[in-house]
Amino acid sequence: MGTRGRKLTDKNTSSKKGEKLVKADLKFKMAISITLDNNYCFKQMRKSGLQKLDQFIKETVGKHLTISKVDDLFLRTKGPVKSKETIEGISRDVVHYGKDRSPFRIHGFYNDDGYFVIYQIDTNHTKHKE
Repeated sequence: MGTRGRKLTDKNTSSKKGEKLVKADLKFKMAISITLDNNYCFKQMRKSGLQKLDQFIKETVGKHLTISKVDDLFLRTKGPVKSKETIEGISRDVVHYGKDRSPFRIHGFYNDDGYFVIYQIDTNHTKHKE
Protein backbone atom coordinates (compact mmCIF):
# COMPACT_ATOMS: atom_id res chain seq x y z
CA MET A 1 0.00 0.00 0.00
CA GLY A 2 1.50 3.33 -1.05
CA THR A 3 1.57 6.35 1.22
CA ARG A 4 1.97 9.11 -1.34
CA GLY A 5 -0.83 11.61 -1.06
CA ARG A 6 -3.40 11.99 -3.82
CA LYS A 7 -6.18 14.49 -3.96
CA LEU A 8 -9.58 12.83 -4.21
CA THR A 9 -12.32 14.92 -5.73
CA ASP A 10 -16.01 14.58 -6.42
CA LYS A 11 -15.18 14.22 -10.11
CA ASN A 12 -13.96 11.06 -11.80
CA THR A 13 -10.20 10.72 -11.86
CA SER A 14 -8.08 8.04 -13.42
CA SER A 15 -5.70 6.07 -11.29
CA LYS A 16 -2.53 4.39 -12.50
CA LYS A 17 -4.47 1.17 -13.08
CA GLY A 18 -7.01 2.89 -15.32
CA GLU A 19 -9.79 2.72 -12.73
CA LYS A 20 -12.24 5.54 -12.19
CA LEU A 21 -12.28 6.84 -8.64
CA VAL A 22 -15.40 8.67 -7.53
CA LYS A 23 -15.24 10.14 -4.03
CA ALA A 24 -18.98 9.62 -3.59
CA ASP A 25 -18.62 5.89 -4.29
CA LEU A 26 -15.42 5.07 -2.40
CA LYS A 27 -15.85 3.59 1.05
CA PHE A 28 -14.03 5.43 3.81
CA LYS A 29 -11.10 3.28 4.94
CA MET A 30 -8.42 4.16 7.45
CA ALA A 31 -4.83 3.01 7.74
CA ILE A 32 -1.78 3.63 9.84
CA SER A 33 1.00 3.22 7.31
CA ILE A 34 3.43 5.80 8.66
CA THR A 35 4.65 6.63 12.14
CA LEU A 36 2.22 8.86 13.98
CA ASP A 37 3.35 12.34 15.00
CA ASN A 38 5.05 11.90 18.38
CA ASN A 39 2.87 14.56 20.04
CA TYR A 40 -0.39 13.05 18.74
CA CYS A 41 -0.02 9.29 19.09
CA PHE A 42 -1.37 6.47 21.20
CA LYS A 43 1.12 6.94 24.04
CA GLN A 44 -0.27 10.46 24.56
CA MET A 45 -3.88 9.28 24.75
CA ARG A 46 -5.97 8.77 27.84
CA LYS A 47 -8.79 6.28 28.09
CA SER A 48 -11.34 8.93 27.06
CA GLY A 49 -9.32 9.65 23.89
CA LEU A 50 -9.26 5.97 22.99
CA GLN A 51 -13.02 5.83 23.48
CA LYS A 52 -13.47 8.84 21.15
CA LEU A 53 -11.27 7.19 18.51
CA ASP A 54 -13.28 3.98 18.85
CA GLN A 55 -16.51 5.97 18.43
CA PHE A 56 -15.15 7.69 15.30
CA ILE A 57 -14.26 4.29 13.81
CA LYS A 58 -17.72 2.91 14.63
CA GLU A 59 -19.44 5.94 13.07
CA THR A 60 -17.36 5.88 9.87
CA VAL A 61 -15.77 2.55 8.93
CA GLY A 62 -18.25 0.62 11.05
CA LYS A 63 -21.19 2.08 9.13
CA HIS A 64 -19.49 1.56 5.74
CA LEU A 65 -19.79 5.26 4.89
CA THR A 66 -18.39 6.74 1.69
CA ILE A 67 -15.66 9.35 1.77
CA SER A 68 -18.21 11.99 0.72
CA LYS A 69 -20.53 11.06 3.59
CA VAL A 70 -17.65 11.14 6.12
CA ASP A 71 -16.71 14.56 4.75
CA ASP A 72 -20.32 15.73 5.16
CA LEU A 73 -20.51 14.50 8.75
CA PHE A 74 -16.99 15.02 10.11
CA LEU A 75 -14.87 17.32 7.94
CA ARG A 76 -14.03 20.43 9.89
CA THR A 77 -15.28 23.40 7.91
CA LYS A 78 -14.47 26.14 10.37
CA GLY A 79 -10.84 26.98 10.73
CA PRO A 80 -8.24 25.03 8.79
CA VAL A 81 -10.01 22.29 6.86
CA LYS A 82 -6.98 21.25 4.91
CA SER A 83 -3.43 22.27 5.45
CA LYS A 84 -0.24 21.54 3.60
CA GLU A 85 2.25 19.71 5.76
CA THR A 86 5.49 17.99 4.95
CA ILE A 87 5.22 14.42 6.19
CA GLU A 88 8.11 12.04 5.60
CA GLY A 89 9.59 14.57 3.18
CA ILE A 90 6.43 14.85 1.03
CA SER A 91 4.08 17.84 0.95
CA ARG A 92 0.58 16.52 1.65
CA ASP A 93 -2.95 17.89 1.92
CA VAL A 94 -3.85 17.12 5.53
CA VAL A 95 -7.55 16.68 6.28
CA HIS A 96 -9.02 17.29 9.74
CA TYR A 97 -12.02 15.27 10.94
CA GLY A 98 -14.04 15.82 14.09
CA LYS A 99 -17.65 15.93 15.19
CA ASP A 100 -19.78 18.84 16.27
CA ARG A 101 -18.24 20.69 19.18
CA SER A 102 -16.20 17.76 20.44
CA PRO A 103 -12.51 18.59 20.86
CA PHE A 104 -11.55 15.22 19.30
CA ARG A 105 -9.78 15.60 15.95
CA ILE A 106 -8.07 13.13 13.69
CA HIS A 107 -5.66 14.41 11.04
CA GLY A 108 -4.40 12.57 8.00
CA PHE A 109 -4.24 12.40 4.23
CA TYR A 110 -5.48 10.14 1.48
CA ASN A 111 -2.96 7.77 -0.10
CA ASP A 112 -2.89 6.34 -3.63
CA ASP A 113 -5.09 3.42 -2.57
CA GLY A 114 -7.88 5.68 -1.28
CA TYR A 115 -7.11 5.07 2.40
CA PHE A 116 -7.22 7.87 4.93
CA VAL A 117 -3.76 7.59 6.50
CA ILE A 118 -3.86 8.67 10.12
CA TYR A 119 -1.05 11.08 10.97
CA GLN A 120 -2.22 12.67 14.21
CA ILE A 121 -4.84 11.82 16.83
CA ASP A 122 -5.63 15.09 18.58
CA THR A 123 -8.00 14.09 21.38
CA ASN A 124 -8.22 17.56 22.94
CA HIS A 125 -7.90 19.79 19.87
CA THR A 126 -4.56 21.20 20.96
CA LYS A 127 -2.85 21.29 17.54
CA HIS A 128 -4.12 24.72 16.51
CA LYS A 129 -3.79 26.17 19.99
CA GLU A 130 0.00 25.78 19.95
